Amino acid sequence: MLNYNHLIEIDESNRRLVIQRIYDDGRKELFTEIKLPNKTCAEDESGFAEFARLLGENLLIDSPIARKLLGL
Repeated sequence: MLNYNHLIEIDESNRRLVIQRIYDDGRKELFTEIKLPNKTCAEDESGFAEFARLLGENLLIDSPIARKLLGL
């Protein structure tokens, strides 16, 4: 099984969150890009909570070590 870490970057001008997989050999691979919500947390708390929940779930499900530790 290949091990990798995640690199999370924010593209402010395009309002996108970009997640890359970084492998042990330094190779980068795009995992996903997500459009940031248009509203702030104060403007839409439930929308922000849903965005954060989905982001966390995606990272955990994509992580080989997290899957192993959490039995996913």
